[in-house]
Amino acid sequence: LIRAQQAVEGDGFVVRRPFPTATLSHLDPFLLFDHMGPVEFGPGAGVGTPWHPHR
Repeated sequence: LIRAQQAVEGDGFVVRRPFPTATLSHLDPFLLFDHMGPVEFGPGAGVGTPWHPHR
């Protein structure tokens, strides 16, 4: 059983990520299994992630 750790991506976007983490560092960092939402952002609130090549 792997418990997801909460992380903040980009401009306040919360995800729960079971791997990769510090305790499971041997897993490929390009394999992501994130759980997101539901979430509501108010007017003018930052949403999303900064630019990256595989966006």
